[in-house]
Formats: sequence, structure tokens, C-alpha cells
Amino acid sequence: MARVPETGFYFEPISERLALVVEGSPFPSDDHWAFIGDPVDMTPEVARVEVATRWPGIDPEELEIEFDTVNLLLSQAEALKAAAAALQVPGAKEVEEAVESAAAETVGDSIARAHAAEEEEPSNTSEET
Repeated sequence: MARVPETGFYFEPISERLALVVEGSPFPSDDHWAFIGDPVDMTPEVARVEVATRWPGIDPEELEIEFDTVNLLLSQAEALKAAAAALQVPGAKEVEEAVESAAAETVGDSIARAHAAEEEEPSNTSEET
């Protein structure tokens, strides 16, 4: 089955079907589909009028736009989000933040922190006799 070259409204004149199809997804049928326009630039109502203009005899009021592929892609996206949330490891955010903060610390910061820690420790060598 042929794939859609770009997202848009497509019309199949034999069965008089108008569909909004997403780029890369298969056409709703194996028939020949004509590109009507980009959904960013035209509303569904304008797409209906464009079809009626290009194909005389088509009543724009009777055309229903099929959103099946768009709805399918939206449901698949929701399922992927749910699966990603289920796979997330508890505490992973804290580990990621700790790694980022450790990576942000410079060598000089590490030496200064170690030196400060040595100064805070009491010296036991002079008092033990």
C-alpha cells in the first residue's frame, strides 16, 4: 500500500472520500488519492470547498472528513507514553541529577573540598602520649 508523501487533506474521487492523512502513514485505500492541501494552511471546511471546486458535482456539505489515521496515531502515541512511564525506574531522576552535578564539579572544586575536609578533621598525633 502506498505511503503518504506529506501530511494533508487527500480526496479519492471515485468513492468521494476526503481524509486527513499523516506523512508516512498508508493511504486509507489502494485507490488514487489527490492532495487537497496542508491542514496548517486550510481548515476542514476550506478543504471541502476546494474538493467541490476541483470536482464539480461534489457537494461539500455531504463530505465527511476521515480522521482514522490521525486518531490511530494519537492513540499509539498515548500508548507509547504510558509504556515509557511504566518502564521508568524509581529514583532514576535523583541518580541523573547526582551524575549531572558530579560532572559539573571541576577538579579544582574537588581539591578544595578535599582540603576543607582535611582541615575539619582533628589531629590525633600530638595529644596521644
